[in-house]
Amino acid sequence: MNVFIRVDASIAIGTGHVMRCLTLAERLRGKGANVQFICREHPGHLCSLIESMGYQVLKLPAPPKKTIHFSSHKEWLGVSLLTDAKQTKELVKNEKIDLLIVDHYGIHADWESCFRSIAKKIMVIDDLADRRHDCDFLLDQNDLALELKRYHGLVPSHCKLFLGPNYALLRNEFFNLLPEKWIRSGHVKRIFIFFGGIDQTNETSKAIAAFLDLNRPDIEADVVIGQSNRYKHEISSLCRLHKNLHFHCEVRNIAEMMHQADLSIGAGGTTTWERLFLGLPSIVISIAANQEKICENLAKLKVIKYLGKREEVNTNRITSQLKNLIENEQERVDMSKRANLMFKDAPLHQAKMLNELMS
Repeated sequence: MNVFIRVDASIAIGTGHVMRCLTLAERLRGKGANVQFICREHPGHLCSLIESMGYQVLKLPAPPKKTIHFSSHKEWLGVSLLTDAKQTKELVKNEKIDLLIVDHYGIHADWESCFRSIAKKIMVIDDLADRRHDCDFLLDQNDLALELKRYHGLVPSHCKLFLGPNYALLRNEFFNLLPEKWIRSGHVKRIFIFFGGIDQTNETSKAIAAFLDLNRPDIEADVVIGQSNRYKHEISSLCRLHKNLHFHCEVRNIAEMMHQADLSIGAGGTTTWERLFLGLPSIVISIAANQEKICENLAKLKVIKYLGKREEVNTNRITSQLKNLIENEQERVDMSKRANLMFKDAPLHQAKMLNELMS
């Protein structure tokens, strides 16, 4: 079975879309599929990382304007929709496509329809529900209410919907820890800090400052950043000044690090589901507009402490919430219990999804 995944990463887009697609690619490859990626060479692309994991990457040329700020998702492609479709078709013109997977806020039905004649099946990964798709499968792991009506009129009537956290694309390292999942009780001894692979506005340093303001040398903190973080040298230098700050760049054991933590500070992107899956109580700051609604909904379910948009959150606010959670063990225990319940059927749901994609 030949699978092609159209997805991008960049300084503006972030790394989350590529990372979750890599997770799905690993599952499909484990079932015997031949998986290739199609990525545009935006500033901050992850083509080398994808290739290092054994996948061929068909590269689309860098956009004429190297934009690191987009005013809307429509600009994420870096070129027009039809130009992207034309260039992509040229890359795969001699390929047999059994399944085409699209994870891109800049792509909609007009692009997908261009591939109906050459792709047997099309899958879309989305969570905005703000545009039409021409697809056979749609995955929205952020849909907490499992709202079938949310996509009514946006996808064909035959489209199979995979909705909710039970379909969250978590790497095998997380599922391997499933038998050891535990409720976060006792004293807080270790805090996990991670704001994604890019962290364009350096929320990491803000979180570090808040942690240091606690003046708790008895508590350790793991600070994780991606290789594309432009503040990495500054953050590394800061961590070296404090024995209880541990700097990590481009790690491959993030599940283990989360598992060892008692509390977390991070963004509202794809890592949210990883933290929740492991029952890790989290203080969350949204760093992009598309994260705000899901953070608000998770806060209502009392599984995270949502502080708001990054521009609204200062160091003092993070420190205050840290103190509150460190001192309130029962609240942390309750957050863990609620989070665990969200994923009780995840292995079963994901096995069924994979079987449908491979059929």
